[in-house]
Amino acid sequence: MWIVNYFLENYSMIYELIGLMVILGVSAHLSERMKKLTIIVVVLLLLESIIFELEKWTQTFEHLSLLRPMLTACLYSLYPLILMIMTILTETNGIPRRAWLFVIPWLISLPLFFFSQWTHIVVWYHESNHFAAGPLRYLPYVLFGFYIIVFVVQNIRYFRSYSKMNRTASRYIVLGALVGVLLYFYFDGFKDYSAIFTSAILLYYVLVYIHMAKMDPLTSLPNRQSFYQDMVMESQTITGVVSIDMNELKYLNDNLGHEAGDMALEVVSGVFRKDCPQNCTAYRVGGDEFMIICRNTNEFDIRSIIVHMREDLKQTSYICSFGYAMLNSETSLEDAIRLADARMYENKTAIKKELSEKGVEIHSRD
Repeated sequence: MWIVNYFLENYSMIYELIGLMVILGVSAHLSERMKKLTIIVVVLLLLESIIFELEKWTQTFEHLSLLRPMLTACLYSLYPLILMIMTILTETNGIPRRAWLFVIPWLISLPLFFFSQWTHIVVWYHESNHFAAGPLRYLPYVLFGFYIIVFVVQNIRYFRSYSKMNRTASRYIVLGALVGVLLYFYFDGFKDYSAIFTSAILLYYVLVYIHMAKMDPLTSLPNRQSFYQDMVMESQTITGVVSIDMNELKYLNDNLGHEAGDMALEVVSGVFRKDCPQNCTAYRVGGDEFMIICRNTNEFDIRSIIVHMREDLKQTSYICSFGYAMLNSETSLEDAIRLADARMYENKTAIKKELSEKGVEIHSRD
């Protein structure tokens, strides 16, 4: 009977989580790593909801059972763990070397939670099965708040160079879940948070999936479709555009193989991504063609960005041609793009001429 009641009370959440796992199986844009981490989160959420219901059941006992403090400790431990894994989801370059540092508060808290029944340091229960609070009674909430902050900071980093809509959507998901937790905590301290987490994860998964669909899989830069979308959605804030062409890609593909060409694209894309400030976004719009949209910037800023990129490219084996144009009352965005392209090709010709005069051969795309 308990299983039936649990299933009825949590049907929506179970339905959503299982549906998410089914959708993961047909996803083409997400990496295997992201799929595995999402599945772990789904399993942990299901486990948390079961533990919560079991802990509610132990509250009905006339006398304390050791099961209750153990279940309580599990609940206190699972919420931060779920947040940690959700934070790792947005690490596109894998888990950083120092990631273990932000696990330390959780690891320190584990023995405090699980031995609190005997130490009375966090929360504990009388033999009559009544709740009692220790000096570190707020530790679970402080720990949870800490990982909320880590999660929010990571998302700000992850979406910082992308569209305003992406950033707004991620904030809504995080803040909406946080508000729900605070409301539950204030009005019903024993409310299960798993439903809120499930809704937040589903919304976050949809956002990340859409975001990944807008990304170029090789360079991890926004793709052509994303470029056109941002041109329309952010037209009011765009003040300049930069057109970039990587020289010799066809030569690399034809003579050294496509792996060499792919490596070249990854290297130059890394430079563009690193040197773009928060108000600029680099896109891969074609095979060896890139565009940068600059928002609320002046000409000096854009010229400085290009100078930094040229300097960093000198540390690689690759050469890129640049052209830029500013928007004003007489120049539309489409006109600026055409002008930036024309200047880029002029720069390409000038580079080829300069290297030829030095006796260095540069291979064009022709």
